[in-house]
Amino acid sequence: MNIQTTALATTAAGHAAAAITNDYGWPDTPWLEWKLLTGEQIDALDRETTVVLVSCSPIEVHGPHLPTCSDFVEADGITFRSAQLLKKKHPELTFVHLPPIWVGAQCIPHVGSLEFCPKTIIKVLTDLGRTLCKQGFKNIWVGSFHGGPRHFVAIEAAAHKVNKKYGGNMLSMFSLLMNQLTGGSTELADLLGGKTDRTREQLAGDTHGGTVETSLLLHLTGKHVHPVYKDLERNTVTKELARVGEEPVTMNANAGLFESLRSFKWRLRFFEDYTYAGDPAISDADYGEEILDVLAGLSVEPLSQVYKQTLPKKKWHSPLWKVRFMFLWNWLNWLFERIAGRKDNPTW
Repeated sequence: MNIQTTALATTAAGHAAAAITNDYGWPDTPWLEWKLLTGEQIDALDRETTVVLVSCSPIEVHGPHLPTCSDFVEADGITFRSAQLLKKKHPELTFVHLPPIWVGAQCIPHVGSLEFCPKTIIKVLTDLGRTLCKQGFKNIWVGSFHGGPRHFVAIEAAAHKVNKKYGGNMLSMFSLLMNQLTGGSTELADLLGGKTDRTREQLAGDTHGGTVETSLLLHLTGKHVHPVYKDLERNTVTKELARVGEEPVTMNANAGLFESLRSFKWRLRFFEDYTYAGDPAISDADYGEEILDVLAGLSVEPLSQVYKQTLPKKKWHSPLWKVRFMFLWNWLNWLFERIAGRKDNPTW
């Protein structure tokens, strides 16, 4: 790297740090902002040690208390903290951050949510991956904090296509962590209940706009959290099923086809009537920081293995990848939602 290029990169780093602070107020940025770099500055980046980061999560309603941008702010937050830790382990790394892509599938059907088909996610991210790979950027990590299988499996499908067709190392970070940490569940009660100051019982059923997400948002961008969260009662799918006399449901890779479909049906019905699941009232910003540190800390080793290419790509997928047809075949999604009686049936 020559003196002129070094100067350009240093200037870019300064601008990027200011930009991320202005956006979220987070200190000590570990990344450059792609949108603030010139073409020359981008071209000067070492392709082998540069990782392009982008969050792909929906604009979606999260209760009466959280902003609709919650998912991609959380995704950025976890990615941000993970990048900070990875820089300590691999100081040669350069992270470059793209603006969030708010194309998301399987959103809760309330005014304010913007929903897209899985095939749209696949197309958008495949085009992004193709463009980056043709410029020599192979390491592309897609962050998300949205637990809808139609969404994160679609990200996996796009990454799989980019890696196979264009020689990329594109990754769904959410899917990797599901594989490595949760065994396929999109609920974090087992993981966080043993490593933070909230118990597993307190976090059971906390899947959307509850303690975890409210605490994260209080930490990451507290000014956008409405104080009404303090007055919200605990609300979960299990509680609703008990009210109507139904057995609890499970949703993980080992649940089996019948139970997965049953869980999917009841979650669809639950979120037609409710906009959050969990207990927002027991949230606080310190707990959000604790969650962030735990998740980022657990992410470092698998992400390090991805960067060093010591973790086979087949292990980058979520456990649901093996049944991806359930979430990516549009006609099957349409048919099941008709059977489940979803009132707001999307056009696939």
